[in-house]
Amino acid sequence: MGIASVDSVWSVKYGERVVKKSAVFHDYGQYGLPDGDLDMDYNFWLIRSADDVLLMDTGYDIAARDWLGEISVLPTPDGLKLVGVDPLDVKMVVASHFHYDHIGYLGLFEHAEVVAGQREYDYWFGKRDAHTLDGEFTTEQNLVAVEKAKNDGRLRLISEETEVYPGITVYQVGGHCPGETIAKIETKGGPLILASDAAHFYEQLEHGWPFFAFTDLDEMRKALQFIGELAEKAGATVIPGHDARTRQRFPAVPGEPGSVATVLA
Repeated sequence: MGIASVDSVWSVKYGERVVKKSAVFHDYGQYGLPDGDLDMDYNFWLIRSADDVLLMDTGYDIAARDWLGEISVLPTPDGLKLVGVDPLDVKMVVASHFHYDHIGYLGLFEHAEVVAGQREYDYWFGKRDAHTLDGEFTTEQNLVAVEKAKNDGRLRLISEETEVYPGITVYQVGGHCPGETIAKIETKGGPLILASDAAHFYEQLEHGWPFFAFTDLDEMRKALQFIGELAEKAGATVIPGHDARTRQRFPAVPGEPGSVATVLA
């Protein structure tokens, strides 16, 4: 019997902004390279397997709060309609971490099992309970949907390599956040690794450059090394979480204007 695989994986873009390399890569000046712009996309990922629909991350309501100057492209509810998904039909949401732009719409998915890192839960709810969330990339309101999933019995916290669905294995790698989680997805065309914010841009995968935002710099470097080793061992293609160049490397969903939805596998 072969390895279980999913039918398709899509990236759905909901926002964008332009950033400077010196602003997003930690201590960029040490590399002795000129500064320049990078197009930064904000995405969630859709996975289809037989009759099941799963997501990795959810996006957030850009119009409701300006965090870093993001520009709305297609709000998550509209993006779901574009790809023919009813939020109430989503079976599982893998929350890579609890930053605002990754769980902001988690409350839409009232029937979904929510998978996240144990360390992620402990860290952010510890800060919530200690009233120390000010200045973080998460608010108490962002955590409400996580807590509801827990109270409903829909929250699954992982601490080690875990196959959470046939063909989908998650790993808690830390670095950007304590419980930052990536997913390896078996597809008919070969495995994919959805890195989310463990690697925002291709430069991080190619050169090991840390992102500017981290809870543990050494863990972030180890996470990038782990992703590279996992990809080599599995023969997997790695998808960075925010790099607009992904849309140049993979085709748009047929009939969808503007490359908002991209087919990764």
